[in-house]
Amino acid sequence: MMGICSRARQLLAQSINEARRRANLTRYLPEQIAGRLADGGVDELRHGRRQEVAVLFTDVRNFTGQSLQMSPEALGAFITEFRRRVGSAASANGGVIDKFIGDAAMIVFGLDAKSPADRKEAARAALACADAILAEVSAWSAQRTAGGAAPVHVGVGVHFGEAYCGAIGDEDRLEFTVLGDTVNVAALLEAFTKTAGKPIAASEDVFTAAGVSTEDWEALGPVALRGRDETTVVFASGG
Repeated sequence: MMGICSRARQLLAQSINEARRRANLTRYLPEQIAGRLADGGVDELRHGRRQEVAVLFTDVRNFTGQSLQMSPEALGAFITEFRRRVGSAASANGGVIDKFIGDAAMIVFGLDAKSPADRKEAARAALACADAILAEVSAWSAQRTAGGAAPVHVGVGVHFGEAYCGAIGDEDRLEFTVLGDTVNVAALLEAFTKTAGKPIAASEDVFTAAGVSTEDWEALGPVALRGRDETTVVFASGG
């Protein structure tokens, strides 16, 4: 009986330690990814995998100049509101926020895609999220200008393609990340919106993956994005 009780205590202690370990790891992972740990997927996350995803970048226009005129409290409130609104748009469309970097955000769609239908839905969700971000920011900007504050404008870039998706780091800080040329192109498309004077720039690859028409978008043709030898067919939305 003593041996059985001792064994039971050991199993209980191991269970508690494992639960604490998982809780520690999930602190640094997006909610959608943390769920994989329930199946013991830590090693799988670390090994990573290549898969097709949609990637969206968004950034506040002329933020550096605006931030210089803000108090620390106002600056903190501005970034908090920006992130809240971007997070709302991402959540409503099934996107995973890979990271926030100051006044910019990177959102990924299709991390759990298992079929062509799932990938099509991910591409469509990315385009819908781009529209949702503009709607959120437009409403916020209207509130600000009504109160005498400066308006807010953002640029959004969307691309679809293969990327490395996995977790890096140790148990003190495990970070999920998405890497590769698809990420680079999405970031370049966001930067290109400044030159194009359009709030959204999306690659032809996104529309092909989504299986949707581009008739309501402005065709900008093959574009030589900064630092790339090959061109990218780009469509823009908004004015």
